[in-house]
Amino acid sequence: MDLLTDILRVLELRGTLYFQAEFRAPWGMDIAGGEFANFHLVTAGRCWLRVGGETVELGPGDVAMLPHGDRHALLHAPDGRPVPAPEVLAAERREAGGPVYGGGGPGTTLICGHFELDRAGAHPLFAGLPALLRLEAAAGARAAWVATATRLAAAESRASEPGSTAVVDRLAELLLIQLLRAALDAGSLPDSFLAALADPELQPSLEAIHANPAHPWTLESLSRAACMSRSKFAERFRRATGLAPIQYLTLWRMQRARRRLQTFPEESVVSIAESVGYRSEFAFAKAFKRTFGQGPGAARRRALG
Repeated sequence: MDLLTDILRVLELRGTLYFQAEFRAPWGMDIAGGEFANFHLVTAGRCWLRVGGETVELGPGDVAMLPHGDRHALLHAPDGRPVPAPEVLAAERREAGGPVYGGGGPGTTLICGHFELDRAGAHPLFAGLPALLRLEAAAGARAAWVATATRLAAAESRASEPGSTAVVDRLAELLLIQLLRAALDAGSLPDSFLAALADPELQPSLEAIHANPAHPWTLESLSRAACMSRSKFAERFRRATGLAPIQYLTLWRMQRARRRLQTFPEESVVSIAESVGYRSEFAFAKAFKRTFGQGPGAARRRALG
């Protein structure tokens, strides 16, 4: 079972493009934090990204994502001074190639956007990620793929054909998967849900939960699937995911239920509750509100606008 695909499908992450533009030195842009996961793709030139106490250089084809929407800065030089993004963007100049910002020095072309992440009932896949994920175009076996995606994204961002924005948005979502794969390949997140997805000892229990969330799983039955003692399994699972096994089971049931509430407006709450293992509508509604801060009916009405 492809657990990562299952999670991304249920969470319905959506990539959205803001713009493609050229920034000419000197320039620096301070980007306020928020609920979205920002991403930046360099299509030409170089720049520096500063988040927290870390400053990294980005070159052509490199992708950077801020999974938690942390405040950060993009700069023409590592010691550059950023100004608030609205001020930078308000000084736009239009040239033949498109919008230009900054001074008259060497240029850097960026595609910027975000991924929509619902922080309520956040899945541990994203909760356990660092402040910055970076995928270098020249690094590893993914280099050719990233280079091709970068060229496509740049071309489609400049195009005025129908569907161009949708193409770029889908490319952004594919880049997110590559970022997660690269982090997994690097082995830099040993105690994380992402690493748990590839852990041969934890995979069977996760696959069991995802394949049949309505089953009355217990700590004992899940530890048997993992071929571990209950205590060892519970400790290993919590260390990797940040949740106890039954806590994760409940969270995944609620994520699945919310997806059904949003996708099938005619399906009854009782039917959806049963589909994720709840015989009592009251118990289901209580667990749902504890996870998302609102009841199933309110969540459905909000999704339907």
